[in-house]
Amino acid sequence: MLDAPATNKTKTTNSRTIGSTWGEKGLNKNLVVKIRPVLEGNIEGGQGAQTYDADASQPTVESIFEDAEFTIESQYSTPFESSNPEGRLPNLMGMIQSGQAAAAGYSIFAAAGGGVVADVADAAANFIGAKDVIESGQAELEGLMGKSNFTKLNSRQIFTSSNSIRITGSLVFQAWSDAATEVEAAVSQLQRWASAKSLSKTSLIVGALDEGLSAMFPSEIPPMVQLQYGGKTYKPMVIESVSAPITAPMTKDGNRIAVKVQVTFLSLTAWDQQNIIDMSR
Repeated sequence: MLDAPATNKTKTTNSRTIGSTWGEKGLNKNLVVKIRPVLEGNIEGGQGAQTYDADASQPTVESIFEDAEFTIESQYSTPFESSNPEGRLPNLMGMIQSGQAAAAGYSIFAAAGGGVVADVADAAANFIGAKDVIESGQAELEGLMGKSNFTKLNSRQIFTSSNSIRITGSLVFQAWSDAATEVEAAVSQLQRWASAKSLSKTSLIVGALDEGLSAMFPSEIPPMVQLQYGGKTYKPMVIESVSAPITAPMTKDGNRIAVKVQVTFLSLTAWDQQNIIDMSR
């Protein structure tokens, strides 16, 4: 429903912000990207009614977004390709299209050399009344040379599925006064959000004997996040990858002064048109 109430409005909280203080330096707020975990709510409302609100207990990572791209990718196929004669009888159709079938017919008659074999074949064709049919078929084969049964109808693309929305780009972190907070803490926080909250060290069999069914799922997955940039909110997303250099200009304490982090976000599910509309609300 296009008039459905927006559910991605950011709630104001008092949680702290880490990362470069670009906004405090006068940069337009729409040029500052904000990344923050979200919590899934309203599960009782049923599938499709969930809400995703910012997690007030988690910090917000701010940065500049460079070379960012928003990618929508869908899969299409042409199932009719294998239903035509060319797909079922490729050799025969190839011979007809290339003219080899007609040439083969002429080669057979030429091999007879007009002798006794040719006379017998000609007499037999006349006797059963098939001579005209053979000659007509030979002429039709010649007419099919250079033709194809590939058409716009049997090449129509059929929608099969969509991938998750993918957002890629570079996050720029630069220290103005405190490299530990503005760079190191921000990069570390992104790396933690891209990693599982915890992975169990106990085997499933041992855990099931001690704790029952809940022990079959002992690990915790990474959190979902929201990405805010340019007046749009993208959520719920997951962080697929975070790539940061470990060699960079550093302070005497080993804190990097400036780094550029390559990051990739994926939407939790495939999106439809309503999701595109909602991200601008």
